[in-house]
Amino acid sequence: MNAVVVQHESSVFERLLMSPDAAQAILSLRFPADLEDRMRELMEKNNQGKITPDEQAEMEAYRRTGSFLAILQAKARIRLKQDNGQ
Repeated sequence: MNAVVVQHESSVFERLLMSPDAAQAILSLRFPADLEDRMRELMEKNNQGKITPDEQAEMEAYRRTGSFLAILQAKARIRLKQDNGQ
């Protein structure tokens, strides 16, 4: 998935979810500890050159999801600043 596709998807979510309450909810989203541990494990295997193709695909899915979430959270912060008149 390229950056343009992610940007378009985040724009759709922005229009659907950016009430102040939704923005706060988006800002509270985090990967649970077990998924963070798994991501670290995959990155370590990748750095050591011991990652399998399936693990590499899994790592890429985490990366894309994290990037998408970061974009949504940035938009949520902007929305909340606008609502607060800043």
